[in-house]
Amino acid sequence: MNDTKLWISLAQVEGIGIAALKKIHAILTNLHLSLYDIIELDAKAIAHETGLPLELSEKIATIQSTIEKSEKEYETLIDNSIEPVLFFDSRYPEKILNHIEYPPPVLYFYGNSQLATTKQLAILSDHTASERGYNIAFHAARIAAQHSITVTSGLAKGPQTMAHRGALEAGGNTIAVLPMGILQLKIPEILKEVFDQSRFLFISPFLPNEEYALHNSYKRNSLIAAMVSALIIIETMKDGGSFEAAKSAAKYKTPLFVVEYAHYPDSALGNPVLINEYNAIPLRGRMQNDMLLPNMDTCIAKVRYGDSK
Repeated sequence: MNDTKLWISLAQVEGIGIAALKKIHAILTNLHLSLYDIIELDAKAIAHETGLPLELSEKIATIQSTIEKSEKEYETLIDNSIEPVLFFDSRYPEKILNHIEYPPPVLYFYGNSQLATTKQLAILSDHTASERGYNIAFHAARIAAQHSITVTSGLAKGPQTMAHRGALEAGGNTIAVLPMGILQLKIPEILKEVFDQSRFLFISPFLPNEEYALHNSYKRNSLIAAMVSALIIIETMKDGGSFEAAKSAAKYKTPLFVVEYAHYPDSALGNPVLINEYNAIPLRGRMQNDMLLPNMDTCIAKVRYGDSK
């Protein structure tokens, strides 16, 4: 029996973090049991049957009272073609589990879930970027897509949305990691004419109805930096969300590329800092068919052949 809804409820119990969830899952798997097999037991019986500590068993027992609510919430997700992906699901990005100390126990997917396990390049930027930054994001995404690399970004207005569009226009795949709950998703107008659900995956680590919040965008960016094989920063201020994503990439040892300008616009004053102080690889341009395009050779090689786990 599918006990996904019970795991979702358990993940929301106060005091149960990812370490406890992993412990519960490991023990139940070893005993060939599911949450459904023990959910109707009281705390002492759960502890006796599983060997789990009584305090943890008491927390498991509390979800008995939320089953009806969980059923309704789960039905809403299924009715909207949303797939909850638990931390032990094979579709859950392995890099997130490897890199983030406290990874979200549940990710919510809408779209082509198979894209989560493909080679990914992230393109991030502050939304205040220059027009040139918009163009670089668009063309970098197109080039990546032409090399069968999935383009990942955050669906924010500006270069991030242009990155999603560039990948789709090139016939490629793209992933958007959301800074809000999956049920709050609204596809931007600029993407609607090229939108193809078979080539797009939306991911949210937040509760399905959770609204946008600035701190969620920082969490979203950190998640992106953890799950991809390389990250390009188009333009960032020294204190922008993209700057923090770049710092996360350095922490996770995710190859980091930053657009280098001969003269940096005000919206990219964080770029040289990342290059000089965080050892980011400068992303430069080159002429191709009378157009100045980003030179993606090294970046593509890092994604396709490098190992940033």
